[in-house]
Amino acid sequence: MEGPTETTAAGEWNHSGHIERAAPPLPPLVASTALQISVSDPQKHGEGTGSFVNYLITTRTRMESFSSPEVSALSDEFPHVILAALPGKHRMEYITGDRFSPEFIEKRKVSLENYLHRLAKHPLIAQSQTLRRFLESTEIFPELVAKAQAHVFENISDALLNAFTKIKQPDPRFIEFKEHLDKFQETLISLERLHAKLIRAETDFELDLLEFGGCISTLGLMETQINGPLTDFGNILRNLCTILRERINHEDLVYLTNVQEYIGYCMSAKETLRMRDQKQTDRGGGGIASFLTSKFQEIQGVDQERARQQKILKLSSKIAELQEAVKSSDELSKAFNNELLREIEFFHQAKLEDTKRDLKEYAINQVKYYEKCVEFWDQIVPVLENIKIDDE
Repeated sequence: MEGPTETTAAGEWNHSGHIERAAPPLPPLVASTALQISVSDPQKHGEGTGSFVNYLITTRTRMESFSSPEVSALSDEFPHVILAALPGKHRMEYITGDRFSPEFIEKRKVSLENYLHRLAKHPLIAQSQTLRRFLESTEIFPELVAKAQAHVFENISDALLNAFTKIKQPDPRFIEFKEHLDKFQETLISLERLHAKLIRAETDFELDLLEFGGCISTLGLMETQINGPLTDFGNILRNLCTILRERINHEDLVYLTNVQEYIGYCMSAKETLRMRDQKQTDRGGGGIASFLTSKFQEIQGVDQERARQQKILKLSSKIAELQEAVKSSDELSKAFNNELLREIEFFHQAKLEDTKRDLKEYAINQVKYYEKCVEFWDQIVPVLENIKIDDE
């Protein structure tokens, strides 16, 4: 039985083992700016286990198709698109009962807004009827929820099928992208771990600095001659703690959240590659035609009885039908590959732009913090220099 055929850099392998000229590449995808989305005004509703949080989603657009939820629905509409991962809700806050804390709700708001920004930035998704329906409606669609649940079983069945099938001639372009995703995701996980460790160390430093400021203020109560300067010193140290906490919160809310989201983005890209592999495996259904062809030849060589002739005629018809299906599958597979190659380029471009933006914002946040630190320490110097000690 023949394995699935594959695309190579030179062209397309057909079932006879020859290389056909590949279809011309599609024009690159350009990020869309026609749709602007913001998430705000989180509000808690209900009590106990039935409580939940609503967010206000505001849309501004230049597209005439807009008059004023589910990822699986977008996946069905655009199976070749590398969709950003929906922010996961299965976090420790849900186990500890802290999912309604202001910090968690603010993180959730930022993540949802980033997710919608990525969808709106994609030129195809921005025109999607599913996204339009979600943004214009105020209710949840039961059919989408049911479809999302059905995808769980589809993913399980695909995993079982893939476990027993293997692409015969894998395309090096997609293998290279998969390896890049693995390394990129591994680097992001290390970055997340190290930055979380850095935040813990800075939090410890903040507590020590706050305690140090308290000791200076207490010392001022004991040394009445220099009570004023020492009190000012202690207050400035507390101000330093405040701006340090603001910097830590900003890094945790923005930078670290973006890193975590890109880890999910990499997983989504891998899922799209798995879907492509599944289509290549399905395309290899031509092996069924080969199997029936061999059976046809086997039967043909035995004898020429009437019953055998009828079976031969039926098999001939079935083989022709399957060959037509294989041809159609080949065309769909080539189209899917071309679209996915565009998606990979769009993913790389978006990744570079996001990395540039995130690191720039991170650096600006550091500069602002240290400028404030210098400002506060500059205030301490004249306070200490103006201390006058009575010799009596």
